[in-house]
Amino acid sequence: MHSLENTVATLQKLRDGYHSQLDARDRAEFDDVLDQLTKLSQSEKRHLPLGDLALRGLRIIDNTLRLVTNLTDLMK
Repeated sequence: MHSLENTVATLQKLRDGYHSQLDARDRAEFDDVLDQLTKLSQSEKRHLPLGDLALRGLRIIDNTLRLVTNLTDLMK
């Protein structure tokens, strides 16, 4: 559970830092994944099925990192 809470906090920092650089579709996906992870972290269940949700979270991180990396490369 503690690692799930850390993951939510990390994703929130990532979203807050790059929110304005993401398009509307990516922001909506990011917000939806964060909302679901937050609900799961507040749940009393000990074993959480994260499958699809984890993959969506990884895709969000990938898209954000690509965006930031591409912008950084363009600024050089």
